[in-house]
Amino acid sequence: MRKEAALLLALAAVGYSAAPASAAPVVDAHWSFDEGFGQVAADAGPNGLTGRLGSSDGADAADPAWTAGHAGGSALAFAGGQYVAVPDSPALEPAHVTVDAWVRRSGSPGIWRYVVSKGAVGCDRSAYGLYSGWAGGMSFYVSGTTHYTLSPEAPAAVVWDGAWHHVVGAYDGARVRLWIDGAQVGDGTATTMPIAYGVGSKGLYLGTYRGSCELGFKGDIDDVQIFGEGAQPDPGEPVIQPTPGTPTHLTIPGAGGPSQQSSTAPRACLRVSLDRRTVPLHKRTRVVATVRRGKHGVVGAHVIVRGTIDALVQQADGTVVVIEFKTGAAHVDHDEQLALYVEAARAVFPDNAVTGRLIYP
Repeated sequence: MRKEAALLLALAAVGYSAAPASAAPVVDAHWSFDEGFGQVAADAGPNGLTGRLGSSDGADAADPAWTAGHAGGSALAFAGGQYVAVPDSPALEPAHVTVDAWVRRSGSPGIWRYVVSKGAVGCDRSAYGLYSGWAGGMSFYVSGTTHYTLSPEAPAAVVWDGAWHHVVGAYDGARVRLWIDGAQVGDGTATTMPIAYGVGSKGLYLGTYRGSCELGFKGDIDDVQIFGEGAQPDPGEPVIQPTPGTPTHLTIPGAGGPSQQSSTAPRACLRVSLDRRTVPLHKRTRVVATVRRGKHGVVGAHVIVRGTIDALVQQADGTVVVIEFKTGAAHVDHDEQLALYVEAARAVFPDNAVTGRLIYP
């Protein structure tokens, strides 16, 4: 009961209106994670979309662990390779969508780490996703057929400080927005594009992205909800300044349109040079990356990719695998580096699926 009362207060804090009663938002799915044990996460919404912990009905390594919740009850702790799989349903594909969750972690989980993902296209994008963005903070996006649009990104220090935070991402058909604890990040990103559902896989996952790569979250998640029409919070005034230089519009490779990413900061295009040949495992391939604006270099610009890929292997189905050999214990920096190299390889092999693999000899 304490957790339910806290949830109502949180909804009020971000501007969900319950008056008149007929206008109250109707939740399409709600996983409270209050079971505290077992292999399922029950859906308290009207569609009965009970989630399954891990990859099977029995206990396995992909099961997140049960932990204490944000306001009584329980929550789930994820370690990067765990997830909750949710049955596909038309209820999870509204024209306009709001994703609502509580998250906790001390320190950034790294870039592109998913709290919620709906569908997957290669190692590229979901139909909508709530994740750690391009700077390891928090962002929400929706994707169409030619590009995807991101909310302004919340700085990592605002959300990853070891405390529970209420995060809400929403698309109302006019702007993509993000709130942290009721405070809007920036002023949203304008777009009117329809969300492209059914491109790639359609499954919904809590705690990860599962396409040709896996982008698992490390931290605690509680009270995940998905709303459809009429559930977008009151925008209010911008309160939290977004992370400078993070993108808000990204073009889907091969879809045409402008080739550069855009953001509230000056535009910059990442150009990557990479050997296109299949590389044996004992060879190393140099990644060269510079940031340019038009034909001129950007003085003082941040170079996103720099380093050496240990190996590129092309499989029989055409998939390109980026392989990185590491020593010692697994570390979040290894995942971040691999994700950057995968992104670089995707820019050079736009017609191939690209995935990555860390190997600890």
